[in-house]
Amino acid sequence: MSGLLLGGLGFAAAIIMIFLEIPVAVALGLVGLVGSGMIIGTSGAMTIGATTVWESVTNYTLTMLPLFVLMGNLAAQSGLSTRLYQSMSTLIGHRRGGLALATIGASAGFGMISGSSLATTATMGRIAMPEMLSAGYTRALSAGSVAAGGTLGILIPPSTVLVIYAFIAEQSIRELLLATAGPVFLAVLLYCLAIWVPVWLGWSVAPKRERAEGRERSDALRELIPPVGIFALIMGGLYSGAFTANEMAAIGASVVLAYGVLSRRLSSRGFVLALMGTAKVCGALYLVLIGANLFNFFLALSGLPFSLTSLFTGILDQPFMVICLMLLIYLVLGTLMDSLAMLLLTVPLFVPVAQAAGIDLVWFGIFAITVVEMGLITPPVGMNLFVLKTVNPRIRLVELWRGVTPFVIADLIRVAIIIAIPAIVLWLPRSAF
Repeated sequence: MSGLLLGGLGFAAAIIMIFLEIPVAVALGLVGLVGSGMIIGTSGAMTIGATTVWESVTNYTLTMLPLFVLMGNLAAQSGLSTRLYQSMSTLIGHRRGGLALATIGASAGFGMISGSSLATTATMGRIAMPEMLSAGYTRALSAGSVAAGGTLGILIPPSTVLVIYAFIAEQSIRELLLATAGPVFLAVLLYCLAIWVPVWLGWSVAPKRERAEGRERSDALRELIPPVGIFALIMGGLYSGAFTANEMAAIGASVVLAYGVLSRRLSSRGFVLALMGTAKVCGALYLVLIGANLFNFFLALSGLPFSLTSLFTGILDQPFMVICLMLLIYLVLGTLMDSLAMLLLTVPLFVPVAQAAGIDLVWFGIFAITVVEMGLITPPVGMNLFVLKTVNPRIRLVELWRGVTPFVIADLIRVAIIIAIPAIVLWLPRSAF
């Protein structure tokens, strides 16, 4: 059997195993080991397997992963997420659709610290959903704003997915983190429009409520200082070159810990729970990365990525066509597959194609993660939708699908703008010292 055919069969086998709900790490790792063994022999595959495990857990770029996860867990245990939403709802909740807008703002703020879309969705689902429903908001609008707001966690620094992309594509994590600034601002703006336009047209019900008094508003503003200050410290340090991405992760986790202790909002039990949660999440992430590395090595041996590049030969001189074709593939996969699995499967194949077409890999990383982010809320398979359904069992899937439709449209517009104006992504990393 030729390597190319074996690579194609292995890729198909990985997709089928993931569809059968076999854990992504197991599916990718098993295909990688068995496929490599069929090409270079069992002993060679086992040697590569052992080397891959060691390199994955000792890689310098990945040392920031546990710190990013710890930062988010410490923030959750310190009650930052609850205070973020309460502050945003106090400031803008009196406007039509204000609570939904507050959900987007609070999700963005929590995403600055947690870096996890699923964690942001689960947290905001418990905090924001009951308040919006009790205020008379429709279930579709309430659920859609929570699910869509949760996707911001995958892109806003610190982002575990960005770290994973940087590891696989061998790109600078600092440049990738800086490149998120424009797309994040664009995402928040378009999501706010996705709330406001249906409300203005009368398609969604979002009653006004009484405006908070001056003292409450000033207290709410003070509550926003810690998350905004932490984000400013992270981005300012990265932009100025005051510290590296790894140092930024350590400083961020330390600052969140100091905030929790000094404000007396982080108990000893909360600290232990944060450590335990970090250990569990990081264990799962490292297993996924080990499996992805084994799978990537198998694909490289089979020659499939290079053959895929040759299939694009006719349009490699037209980067726009290459991007549109990749976008179409991502949109199809996004309706059927988990976002992380989709990213791990496609990046090893698409990065050589992007390089051959002259596409900047920092830009491509933001593009890919933005499209993957859209897959988190794209029916029928959208992980944020299932997380929200688990947190709020009374909401029907049809209501979830209807609620996220304006946000999916907003995401499509955002992708189109990023493709049309690449400078939105690249201006900050290219201007940084």
